[in-house]
Amino acid sequence: MWPSRVWASSKGSASSRRYMERQLRDPWVKRAAAEQFRARSSFKLLELIDKHRLIPRAGCIVDCGAAPGGWSQVVAQRMGAGNRLVAIDLLPMAPVGGAQFIQGDFLDPAVKAQVRASIGTLPVGLVLSDMAPAFTGHRSVDAARAMDLCEDVVAFADEVLAHDGCLVLKFFMGGGEAELRQALRAMFRSVAVAKPAASRKESAENYLVCVGKLHGAS
Repeated sequence: MWPSRVWASSKGSASSRRYMERQLRDPWVKRAAAEQFRARSSFKLLELIDKHRLIPRAGCIVDCGAAPGGWSQVVAQRMGAGNRLVAIDLLPMAPVGGAQFIQGDFLDPAVKAQVRASIGTLPVGLVLSDMAPAFTGHRSVDAARAMDLCEDVVAFADEVLAHDGCLVLKFFMGGGEAELRQALRAMFRSVAVAKPAASRKESAENYLVCVGKLHGAS
């Protein structure tokens, strides 16, 4: 199954009503609408970018699992003339000004070839992933799926990131995160765990902010 950002459908009208009511009450949803962002998650990335200064002065930024485009919108607003944004997702995505969108599986060799062609000679200074697997409701299965996806993103980042590049990766508490952090500490100068204000408190999601890749892409 494609490991993209996926929301499970609500079961039954009562669950659907509760979800809609929560969305209507959510101040981040209201703010996203007011500021014309496609998703509340845009504010998570804005906070991380401001705190860690993640946008490279020059170079390419790759947004994995970009649809519906909230993170790509943020990057497009913040990047400079020396930057290029490549967004990837299996799902279609409405155009974001300044972003080149590639539809497909970021693990597919053919898609990777398209990404490399889009990057050209620019160094990749930032890889982003706000992806989550399709959850089943079975804790052990979901934890394994989430960690498998994280490992896939880390392998992709190791393949494309330039020396001193950065990675922002969503992960879920539930097992395997200590080993993941240990592996990333061997790849980056610093690795921090972040829980942005726009991330729901009850959610198990967190973000790993990895700065300063120690070895550049081959």
